Amino acid sequence: MTTRRPEESEADRHEGWTTANTAWIIVSHLITGIGLYAGIGWVLSLWLGMAPLLISAGALIGMFLSLYLVHRRLEASSTGKGSAVPDRATRILRGHRQGGAA
Repeated sequence: MTTRRPEESEADRHEGWTTANTAWIIVSHLITGIGLYAGIGWVLSLWLGMAPLLISAGALIGMFLSLYLVHRRLEASSTGKGSAVPDRATRILRGHRQGGAA
């Protein structure tokens, strides 16, 4: 049985789920990108024989590409025409980008 706080509205609960979903999307993109490109580096290292260098280079490339993908996704969701009110994570990121609090 769940109890609701009287001050908690439907919009607040929806914003919480949106923030949680955004966080899981960011984490999954980062893990997948690093794992995928480290795996590509590992396969290339088997072929070329430079294991530590190619695996670490693949992991770094995957991390940077994942961060870029996350950045582009958050930018698209924050300036989208369908989103009148941005979610909490987007507001926090905007605040950090502008140098102030959200």
